[in-house]
Amino acid sequence: MTGEETIIKEEIIRDAPSSESIGGARVQVDRVPEGREMLPYLLTAAAVMALLYVMPFFLNRTAFYDRVNPSFYARPLNYAFDTAGQNADVVIFGDSTALLGVDPSQMSSALGVKVLNLVNTQPTLVVNDDMTLRHYLKENRPPKLLVFYFAPWDFDYGHNDFNSRPTYEGEELLLRRGTGEEMRAFARRHPQEVILFPLKFYETEWQLMLHRRPRANQEAQLIATRGHVDNIESTMLRAPCWFPRFLIDNVRFSWVHDLGERYRSPETQVLFYVAPVPACENVSQVLERPYDQLPARPPKPLPPEFFISDVRFIHPRPPAVSQITRDLVDAVRPVLASAH
Repeated sequence: MTGEETIIKEEIIRDAPSSESIGGARVQVDRVPEGREMLPYLLTAAAVMALLYVMPFFLNRTAFYDRVNPSFYARPLNYAFDTAGQNADVVIFGDSTALLGVDPSQMSSALGVKVLNLVNTQPTLVVNDDMTLRHYLKENRPPKLLVFYFAPWDFDYGHNDFNSRPTYEGEELLLRRGTGEEMRAFARRHPQEVILFPLKFYETEWQLMLHRRPRANQEAQLIATRGHVDNIESTMLRAPCWFPRFLIDNVRFSWVHDLGERYRSPETQVLFYVAPVPACENVSQVLERPYDQLPARPPKPLPPEFFISDVRFIHPRPPAVSQITRDLVDAVRPVLASAH
């Protein structure tokens, strides 16, 4: 028998139905093709992948995830949605500089009125705009004064390119606290972000677990101060420092200006306030911007060591909070007096 005939015979034998002996009888058993043998495993793997993909959408809506969420900002961002019946006289609406740099309880004591901060961060503002303020006004009477408190480079947050900004934090908050219509509106505008959200979820959760930041007693501090938590970042900005070009180029005002004018009413006055900045070497490029377009005073320069060292150049360290709050009180006091 030639080699070619041997190969053909082996193939015929391999593909032929096999037989087994049961009680002395020969029973023919058809061999199952390998593809069909793998099908249950492939279907199981696909089901697991599908479950892992959709799980973040449901997990973010649960009270359990609220408790275990490793994000430093998760509980502060929830605070703005648990303010029904607060009926504050002064409401602060701003970015994370207000959360970390202003103590509403200190303002309340100094002014003799109730002050509250509606917590936001830059990524939540980019995604949700004034969602926290709209939610607050549905469940409380209008404040006497609404303070728009932002870093110089955040006043135009709504006009910046959506895809060039960090958005996961805002998308997570929208999924956690937004209405069905708000979520559908976002999905219509940004379908790709919805598709990619589960991948962002796993990537972000992994990073947060690797770089966990302490958040003990956040809830108690938020309630006691009505919207402030201490900045636990330990790095310090040191002189000499320089503001990067991309921050200075983003000092524009039209978005928050128009937002404030929409909320101005006979019942509610509006104050635009620019958060203080570190006195870096090129601080004049920040101070000389046309803040009268808001109108607002230019930001107050403070020693660089009052701030942490990060890409935002704006987040104060806890020792600076009292002074920053006193400066805000001085700006708010005459506006409140004119309201009487």
